Amino acid sequence: MADEMERQLPRGVAVSRHHGHPGTLFRVGAGDPPSLHVVVQGAFHLSQDGERVLPLDPGDLVLLGFGPRGAGPREQSLRCVAPPPGAAPAPAELLSATYAAAPDGALASLAPVVHLAAGEVRSAPGLSAVVGLLRAALADPSPGQARLARSLLEPLLAYALHCHERAREGRAARAFDRRVARALRLMQDRPAERWTLEALARAAGLSRAALARRFLAELGVPPLRYLAELRMQRAAELLAEGDGSLAAVAAEVGYDSEFAFSRAFKRHTGEAPGAFRRRSRSEGAAFRLPPIRAAA
Repeated sequence: MADEMERQLPRGVAVSRHHGHPGTLFRVGAGDPPSLHVVVQGAFHLSQDGERVLPLDPGDLVLLGFGPRGAGPREQSLRCVAPPPGAAPAPAELLSATYAAAPDGALASLAPVVHLAAGEVRSAPGLSAVVGLLRAALADPSPGQARLARSLLEPLLAYALHCHERAREGRAARAFDRRVARALRLMQDRPAERWTLEALARAAGLSRAALARRFLAELGVPPLRYLAELRMQRAAELLAEGDGSLAAVAAEVGYDSEFAFSRAFKRHTGEAPGAFRRRSRSEGAAFRLPPIRAAA
């Protein structure tokens, strides 16, 4: 799969180097082009639709928006965060590259968020080398270095995809993380529960940050994004196959009101619940979200 991806790499469009301080925010809207970000210094949080989903440490790399269209949140952002109490303040530096849309959905098999931890980046000599070259080129404002920086965008993405593929194969060879499976099982058994990342992490015996990292590594989406997709899949089944009212369906998948449920369902599927129910009954085929992995 990595070779196929490399043959159809999207063209690099722009690259930039940001310096920030705690609170500095870099937005990535739903309509923005796919992007790649490397945390050089400092600490950041990735947020989706205003909710923090993934802490990013120095050396981490994240790909945003390369997955299937419509699968991501409406808005994503990278926010520089303050160091832990007692730690010396450190300058923050972020490298960001944007890419044209992949041709014919060439990278649609990727998750909407691909996270490579600093250790994975360091263990890939080619990727580390390109990041170093890119950082050096961006530190020099001359036109020649700017051209060099742009020429590195496609190798940067190619090496990141190879690193991701290698890490994914390594995870596939291991047993599925039991503590992630525990959080999965709780969401699948009790989708209407008011789950928070903190509650799931506590039940799994992990910190919030550890659960977020492990869940994203195993399933390609953050825990609460998975929960939202699971609820919508259950709701689609109830609407297509049952006769319950919209209020009853909303309650069964964890929404307090029919209005909130209808808004969430339309955002995920592109159809209002009532219209979806009528169409699925008339066509005899229900909409299905991507398969949700069962807990091991």
